Amino acid sequence: MKKLISIATLALTLATAHAELPASHKAAIEKLINVMQVQKQFEKSLIAGFESGMGTSSDQIKALPQEQQDKFQKAIAKVKEVMLEMMSWEKMKPDLIEAYGKNFTEKEANDIIAHMDTPVGQMLVSKQAAMVGDVMALTQEKMKVIMPKVMQVMQEEMTK
Repeated sequence: MKKLISIATLALTLATAHAELPASHKAAIEKLINVMQVQKQFEKSLIAGFESGMGTSSDQIKALPQEQQDKFQKAIAKVKEVMLEMMSWEKMKPDLIEAYGKNFTEKEANDIIAHMDTPVGQMLVSKQAAMVGDVMALTQEKMKVIMPKVMQVMQEEMTK
């Protein structure tokens, strides 16, 4: 009996997890995503995150012979292209709408839209989008300092 209840609970959870948002809620979320310029921020963050992750090893790459550096840069360009294709806005938008819809009620979305769809709200959104690159650069610089310590700790723990 406990197994049946557990299976029923799991099935109900899975069914409601992917439940379609009501049309009005979905429309509010889509407008919220538009007003907050989520697409621009998403794409910029995706690229900046990828480049930041690769930047932690830039000193190692520079130490390679030029031929290897060229091959590496060509490979990175292809990986970036594949990543952008697989995580394109068109492919991610439905999941983002679902995530925003799960976290913001229709009323909350409409309330946020009322605030963000003003000149001051749009100024905030545009400045936040511009800051993504700055934050990624700061993170990358900090990681250059942190990574040797992380690797030291990992090596110490792995040799215990």
